[in-house]
Amino acid sequence: MDLCVFSKRLQKMDFPELAVGLRAAGFDGVDLTVRPGGHVEPGNVREALPRAVEALGAGGVGVRMISSSVTDIGAPHARDVLETAAAAGVRWIKLGYWRYEGFGTLRRTMEEAGSRLRDLAGAAKDLGVFLGCHNHSGEFVGAHLAHLGRLVEPLDPEAVGVYFDPAHAVLEGGRRGWLQALDGVADRVRMLALKDFLVLPGGELECVPMGEGAIPWAEVVAALAEIAGQLGPVSVHTEKAQPAADALRLAAADRNAFLSLCEATS
Repeated sequence: MDLCVFSKRLQKMDFPELAVGLRAAGFDGVDLTVRPGGHVEPGNVREALPRAVEALGAGGVGVRMISSSVTDIGAPHARDVLETAAAAGVRWIKLGYWRYEGFGTLRRTMEEAGSRLRDLAGAAKDLGVFLGCHNHSGEFVGAHLAHLGRLVEPLDPEAVGVYFDPAHAVLEGGRRGWLQALDGVADRVRMLALKDFLVLPGGELECVPMGEGAIPWAEVVAALAEIAGQLGPVSVHTEKAQPAADALRLAAADRNAFLSLCEATS
């Protein structure tokens, strides 16, 4: 598996510093934020992303994937992001989110998301990139994995698919709903996010080291073992706000915990 680190909590580091930190933590890949407030701003992507890829590469780190806010090929900078990623050799792109506006809006929102995703998939096919739809919990289309399955099913599997996040799936899927939902989209899962959490009183989430939270990792890894051969990048998320050095240390610990589980399952 190609493990990398999500750069959300590392955005105060410039690219040479980021490369040094990642290498010291035992990583040679990064999931780079290319979105408003990220490591690369979409409005400057054509100049900034190639420079980022070059600077990180000089430090021994590859940009394995980017996390974008793209949801509509016609939106400002969307085509710039996809085209620049393709030209820079970055194939894997996480899309942004379509927001669920409340009861009575799902059918309309799904139709709108499906139309936009069809156009995005066409562009991705032409460019040779892959677009991952992330199952983010809460007020987003795709909180339920089956809805992502419906969106991606008619589209080219080489252009668009599911970016599976076990933590969000378990949060929305309960005891076995997450497993059934994963089973339903398993053939379209190509990307993976790793993080763990606790649900605090009142429903607030607290991100914790892998194995200390609510995710039944042994069951998750057993299911993922069935589709391991089709997985591309695996992005290790350190979502809790903390100094970059701590985020990198925890990312390394989560990577090691995940790999140990994979070895025990094989």
